Amino acid sequence: MTLIPGRECGPCTVCCTAPSINKPEIQKLSGAACRHCDGGGCAIYDSRPPVCRAFYCAWRTVDIFGEDWRPDKSGVLAYVETEGISEDFDLSTGIGLMLVANPLKTVRQRWFQDFVVTGVTSSIPLFLSLPGPRGYQAATVSLNTEQMLDAIARGTVKDGLEAALKILRGWDFQPAAITHTGNDVSTPG
Repeated sequence: MTLIPGRECGPCTVCCTAPSINKPEIQKLSGAACRHCDGGGCAIYDSRPPVCRAFYCAWRTVDIFGEDWRPDKSGVLAYVETEGISEDFDLSTGIGLMLVANPLKTVRQRWFQDFVVTGVTSSIPLFLSLPGPRGYQAATVSLNTEQMLDAIARGTVKDGLEAALKILRGWDFQPAAITHTGNDVSTPG
C-alpha cells in the first residue's frame, strides 16, 4: 500500500472511534474511542498494534480524494472495500463512505454528490454506511443501484442519497460480535 505524500493523520482519530475491531491483538466496540486516543491523536502511534498499522483510510491512500476529505474535516471515513463486491463489476475493490458527522448535511453537499455521480457512472463499486451505535455493526448499502442511476439521470442525486440514508437510518443494527477477548481498548461508555 502506498501512502500519498504529505498526508498525515494529525489530530484525526475517526478510525480510532467509528469502526469496531475484533482481532486477537486488540478489540474495540464500534462508536467507542480507543483508550489510546488523546487530544492530538494516538498516544501509542509508534507502537500501535498490527491491525492499526495496516489500516489507512482512503484519504491517505487513494489520490482521488482531495485535502478536504480528511475524515475529521469532511465527516466521511472513506475506505477501500474488498467485501460485498458484485461479480457484475470489473473491479474487485470499491470505496466505502461511512458518514461519521451529520449524515444529512453530508449527503446534501455538492462535493459529496459529485463524487457519488462520478463513481456510480464510472462503475466503481460505492457503498454508503452509517456507523452502528456503540457495540453494533455498521449499516451499509450499495450506491450502484438502478434507483441511484435514475436519480443521476434526473438530476436528483440529493434525493437518491437521502433515500439511501433513510434506509440506513431504519436499519436493524446487529450487535458486533467480539470473539477475541483480553485486550479491549474501548473507553468506558
